[in-house]
Amino acid sequence: MKPLIGIAGDSFMNKPGRFVSAEKEYCNADYIHAVLVNGGVPVVLPHEVLMEDAGAVMSRLDGILFPGGEDVDPHLYGEEPLPVCGEFRPEIDAAWKNAFACARSTGMPMLGICRGIQFINVMMGGTLWQDLDEMSKKHFMHLQSGKRSYLTHHVEITPGSYLEHLFGQSVVMTNSMHHQAVKEAAPGLSVSGRARDGVIEALEDKEGTIVAVQWHPEGLLESNPLMNRLFADLVERSTAYGVSK
Repeated sequence: MKPLIGIAGDSFMNKPGRFVSAEKEYCNADYIHAVLVNGGVPVVLPHEVLMEDAGAVMSRLDGILFPGGEDVDPHLYGEEPLPVCGEFRPEIDAAWKNAFACARSTGMPMLGICRGIQFINVMMGGTLWQDLDEMSKKHFMHLQSGKRSYLTHHVEITPGSYLEHLFGQSVVMTNSMHHQAVKEAAPGLSVSGRARDGVIEALEDKEGTIVAVQWHPEGLLESNPLMNRLFADLVERSTAYGVSK
């Protein structure tokens, strides 16, 4: 049986026009495609479901992907919002928090992407740069223009890390679409990749349940096929978890 991989959902309000203005539950299609082509069965998780009964839906899953999205609420890591902070959605954070708690309590495999790495880090007690200019005015371009398939900067992989084992190399090229980043890695998480300007680009835990990256591998499946390994690995870990349930 192929494993069921949950993708934490987001929502937006569409503009009035051909369709009546209404709130939509969604996830980007690239995440669905990336899980599907690497052997998993993607399941989009509406945030309302995660708010009302996360345990019921999470118990049916074998793994979960926390994707990109808006900024994480700074109050969750003990800070007041700065003017440089972007839009944050407490209702999405609350829903994802329920999903994370369920996953963490059962050892469910997780993959965090962009907002996902930031969210997982905060849930485990870490902090964020509300904007990279807080860290340094000389950081690289981390909010690229153009297609998500463009390769923008290098990420140096930590020697001996799970991520190095997964990629089989010490440096990878990635895209980059973020203005926030991990500041202090949470207890229980180790840094497994950095950009050459020092920005933390990957985290993992020693138990092998959490792999998280700051870039968007779902947009690189063709321009850098190595990134398929992140999704294939999630599927493999989730398969093993499903068998052990």
